[in-house]
Amino acid sequence: MRITSILIVFLSVFHFSFAQELKIKYNIIMESSDPAMQPQLQMSKGSTLTVFAKGEQSRVEMKMGQLMTTTTILDVNKKKGLTLMEGMLGKQAATFEGEDFDTYHGEDNDAEIEFLDETKTILGHKCKKAIVYIDEEGGEMVFWYTEDVKANYAFVGDYSKYGLPGVALEYGVEQESISMKFVATELNTNFKADKNLFDLNIPAGYTEKSFKEMINMSGQ
Repeated sequence: MRITSILIVFLSVFHFSFAQELKIKYNIIMESSDPAMQPQLQMSKGSTLTVFAKGEQSRVEMKMGQLMTTTTILDVNKKKGLTLMEGMLGKQAATFEGEDFDTYHGEDNDAEIEFLDETKTILGHKCKKAIVYIDEEGGEMVFWYTEDVKANYAFVGDYSKYGLPGVALEYGVEQESISMKFVATELNTNFKADKNLFDLNIPAGYTEKSFKEMINMSGQ
């Protein structure tokens, strides 16, 4: 599987609902023993995931090294979303609502989650460990979450939707021949959002696509 396809799955790793404004930035660390993956790993160095949230609005930006930048904006009250993709194919954009929004934002919980007693400190916050079993073949994600910042809900993209009792400051997954870890480097609960940060209008310079076309382009 291409690294871009794997990363796109995690574009919406977290969409939060907060009374307060919040910004979390993660470094993305990827490793693989597969020689065929090494060129993509080199191009993906420096990848980051940044989450912005305010009330029922969220924005998730994923910068995939030299490969691609993808942004998704959701407004739960309006039940509308916008996804932007910029890379070798140029600048593409799609809005979505109705059934597409419900599918993207669905909260079905069909994953088993195990809470453990282990703890560690990340960015000065005490974090607890949780393991989410995402398929019948033994696939799992490991989360280190803090209860210092409360989220009304959180869900994992194309895997299983479920809630954690807090915000993950580190999480990781092994898929096929690649392992990925997201480690928070910034947590700002006093972040002041720019007025255009959650704008659902397609920016100038982007080519409009259907939501289905964008999904196909991402390799999901």
